[in-house]
Amino acid sequence: MCFAGKPSSSDLYLMLGYNVSVPPHVRQAMFSRIIDNSDLLARIRKPALLTHGAKEAVFKPEILNQHRASLPHAEIHTPDAGDAAFWEDSAAFNQRLRAFVEMCSGVETR
Repeated sequence: MCFAGKPSSSDLYLMLGYNVSVPPHVRQAMFSRIIDNSDLLARIRKPALLTHGAKEAVFKPEILNQHRASLPHAEIHTPDAGDAAFWEDSAAFNQRLRAFVEMCSGVETR
């Protein structure tokens, strides 16, 4: 993972633990797959929120641009974070996600 800020040792070990709990053959398959879901994404008509950390190092901005082209109705959220926006700025991430859910449901969740 690539972080915009350095995680504490306990957070880093926690993340390492849940990442290595995936069997090695599954992790290897994830990195070796070549798939293109553009046709599938283009058929999605439901509201969508795409979150991509501005300092993301694993998935390049071109991927976000491809998804944006396939999902032109999607809302885009690019927090000042790396690979783990949900952790690096969990308060802002949760606030953005809550606002999106409220917009979709028409019901305030607080």
